[in-house]
Amino acid sequence: MTESCFTKPWFHSQISRAEAVMQVTKDGGDSHGKFLIRKSDTRHGELVLTFSNQGAAKHLRMQITKSGCRIQHLLFENVAQMIEYFQKNPLQLDSPILDTNTSCLSEVYLTDFIPCSILF
Repeated sequence: MTESCFTKPWFHSQISRAEAVMQVTKDGGDSHGKFLIRKSDTRHGELVLTFSNQGAAKHLRMQITKSGCRIQHLLFENVAQMIEYFQKNPLQLDSPILDTNTSCLSEVYLTDFIPCSILF
């Protein structure tokens, strides 16, 4: 992970998953596409993109390697490039349909980031 990631306003470092959920969903259904980046609670060295999808929080792990940032089988040079990509291209999510055994494809564009109040 590059040090430049630590200085970005969307990077929240060590906040918990629960706090990240509260941050991206605090506006309810109006929070669609709001996001932040945080360190994984469970996997050392990995980052998580937490974002809102129709008022519910979703979490996608990112693998950070020497080659760059990998998320959803896509490889980017860095986290900032990944964010820029998903602001113009939708994240493809497989969403279950309640009370059925089927699912539908949901698309989310990253819109506004949740700014971190503490800079590291």
